Amino acid sequence: MNSLSAKKIKTVMVVAGGEWQVPLICKAKEAGYRVINTNLYENSPGFSHADIGLITDVRDKQQHLDYALQYRPDAIVTDQSDIAVPTVAYLCHELGLPGIGVETAEKFTNKFRMREVCGKEGFPTPRFALCLNKVDAYEFIEHHGYPVVIKPPANQSSRGVFKLNSPGELEAIWDITKSFSADGSVLLEEFIGGVELTVDGIKTDSRHYCLATSTKTHYPHNSMVASRLVFSNAHPEIDFAELHAQHDALIEKMGLPFGLTHAEYKYHNERFYLVEVAARGGGTRVSSDIVPLISGIDSNELLIRMALGEQIAAVNPSFSDNVVALDFLQFEAGYVNDVTGHETSHCIPGIIALGLNFSAGDEIAPPNDDRSRHGYVIASAPTRSKLDETLQQIRNTIRVKYA
Repeated sequence: MNSLSAKKIKTVMVVAGGEWQVPLICKAKEAGYRVINTNLYENSPGFSHADIGLITDVRDKQQHLDYALQYRPDAIVTDQSDIAVPTVAYLCHELGLPGIGVETAEKFTNKFRMREVCGKEGFPTPRFALCLNKVDAYEFIEHHGYPVVIKPPANQSSRGVFKLNSPGELEAIWDITKSFSADGSVLLEEFIGGVELTVDGIKTDSRHYCLATSTKTHYPHNSMVASRLVFSNAHPEIDFAELHAQHDALIEKMGLPFGLTHAEYKYHNERFYLVEVAARGGGTRVSSDIVPLISGIDSNELLIRMALGEQIAAVNPSFSDNVVALDFLQFEAGYVNDVTGHETSHCIPGIIALGLNFSAGDEIAPPNDDRSRHGYVIASAPTRSKLDETLQQIRNTIRVKYA
């Protein structure tokens, strides 16, 4: 019996109920807790695993407070969702439950606030400006030049994020990015080249621990959307220990009391530049599946325990020598007539999880953000060459027939 199961039955409220929140819901259920799940859609994946499913927008704080006052949960959590983090922080504050705090949640979900913290505390950061209109944007570009990155200050899944190389692109993209911004503001940043990395970790009562680190590659047609993450414990040209020390320090400066973390960095000219940092685990099952594979730490279990008020000072990672990939599948564009091979692909040795975001009758197009990617596979292998063989086997097995 694990430490979660030993506790008396309590109620855990999970805000957001999409596919990536299902592992957290299941973790709470396996421990014997009653689980309340909220999400916008009646057929939300989380509802079929929770005891109670409640339909509401995850950003609707008042409706969530009404539900929380009705059901009186003992803990309120979310994972793999940026937009749910402020709601969880608000509810915990209102009900007097362990939480990260409303102000801290703002710093971890608003990229402009992140940039302000980095600049104030002396961490490497690209030049940036919050723009209320295109005049502001052109003034920034006049001073700093192209290329630049344009993004909404607070959203998720790379929606509205583009790299701009010319004035004509700004005119074409401005309204798209602005449509993903809750207050109409737009963040412009100096583009930083180099290698992109991710770091997933956990903040306990005593310190922050980096648990899983990856290098990213991106689609040729869109350099803002990742096509593959490869997780390992070392890199031949990048000092992960230096990255981890910087990231640990940043989390401390941002004041996170406890919880999961996910960050993206660019390694350029021997410096680590923050792209963004979040007070939740990495999406597409990074926190639920990959972090335990790499570090031996069940981050979802620890999140629930800390949200229930348990004081956890230290964790003891046991890092694997395996290489793990989160590979985003891509297929030719067109109308899908049939898909074969995806069910048998689960039986390929080294495959941890696999999912497709389309089925027969759908039209698929080149991904333009994280949510429009065609599918994913998580695979583990003892070497990079064996991992590449496994991923190629997946591509050879799944076949799409077009109308």
